[in-house]
Amino acid sequence: MAKLKILTGPMRDRVFELDKDKKLILGRSPNQAGITVPDSAVSRRHAEFSCANGLWSVRDLDSSNGTFLNEVRVNDPEPLYAADQVRCGSTVMLFEADETELDLLRPREQAQGLVELKFDPGETMVAVAFESFQSKQTARHRQRMLHAGQAALHLSHGIKNILQAVRSGQDVMDDAFTQRDLEQARKAWQILKRNLDKIQKLVLDMLKFSRQEPPHLQACQFNRLAESVINLLRPQAQQKQAVLALQIDEELRSVSIDPDQMQDVIMNLVLNAIEAVGSGGEITVYTEMDRQRRQAVLRVSDNGKGIEDTRIIFEPFHTDKPNVGTGLGLTIARKIVQMHKGAIDVQSVPGQGSIFTVRLPL
Repeated sequence: MAKLKILTGPMRDRVFELDKDKKLILGRSPNQAGITVPDSAVSRRHAEFSCANGLWSVRDLDSSNGTFLNEVRVNDPEPLYAADQVRCGSTVMLFEADETELDLLRPREQAQGLVELKFDPGETMVAVAFESFQSKQTARHRQRMLHAGQAALHLSHGIKNILQAVRSGQDVMDDAFTQRDLEQARKAWQILKRNLDKIQKLVLDMLKFSRQEPPHLQACQFNRLAESVINLLRPQAQQKQAVLALQIDEELRSVSIDPDQMQDVIMNLVLNAIEAVGSGGEITVYTEMDRQRRQAVLRVSDNGKGIEDTRIIFEPFHTDKPNVGTGLGLTIARKIVQMHKGAIDVQSVPGQGSIFTVRLPL
C-alpha cells in the first residue's frame, strides 16, 4: 500500500496509508479533509490524492498558496513516483510506494540508486546514503528550492500586508491634503510610520536570519544589559496595560557574550511576552547565576495565553500573529544562543502562560 510520510512541521514522521479505492483530501479543515494539517499556509481543502489504473496522482484544489510536486507547482493531476516530495504550504510529504509496485511507480529512479533521507532537529533535509553523486546533487537542489520557496511564500504574505497598510495611509494622507486637514494628516503619518518600522524590522530580521555571523565575545555585565532592554520596552508594556518587572541575581556579574546579539535575544523574548498577555498581564524577567552548572540563566515568564505546540515555535516563519511579526524572532534567538554554545527552551500551559529559559556558559 502506498503511503504519505510527513517530513516537516508538527506532524513530522506521521505516516498516512493511501487506499486505492478512495480519494484523499489534504487540508486545514478537519471537517473537509482526510489529512488535517495544522499549517496556516494550507487551505481548508488544499490538495487531492487519487489512484487510477494503479498509478497515484496529486492535484491542487484551487488552494491559496499552491501545491508543489518536487518544487514544481501543479494544478491538474500529476503522477506520483516513489520518493517524490509534495509540498502544501510549509508542509512537505514524501510519497512512498509499495515494494510490490516499485517497478510501476518508480520510472524516474530506475537508473539511479535509492535515496535514504534523514532529518535533523532543525528540519533540515540531508541526503546521507546514495548510489550516485547525481542523486545527491538532486536532493541538495530540492532542499535549497524547498527553503527558498518557503521563504518567498512567507515574505510575500508579510510584504503584502505591509503594502496594504501603506496604501491605506497614503489614501488618508491624500485626503488630508485635499481637505487641508492637519489632524487627519497626523493620523495618516502614524500609519505610514508604523509600517515603515515594520519594513525595517522585516529587512533586518532577514539579514540576521541569513547571516552566519559568529558572536564577538566580550565581558559584559549581564544584569545591566537586561535592565537596559527592560527600560527600553517598558513603555510598550504600559501601552498594553501590562506589568513588566525585572528580578536580578546580584551574584551574576560579568559574562562573556556578544552584547548586541544577546540584546536581540532578550528583546525578542520580552516582546513576544508582551504580545502574549492581555490587559493587566504580568511579565517578569529573571537573571540567575547557576554555580553548579557554571551558567548564566535568563528567564522570561508571562501569564498570557500560552502556546499550544511548543515543538514548532522555533521554526522559521512560524507565527500566530501574521500582522505583527515575521515569524523569525525565535528562530534568530535560538540561532544566537546556540552560537554562544548555550541552550534555549520553553515551558508553557495553554491559557496560563509561558516561561522561556536561556542558559549561557560562563
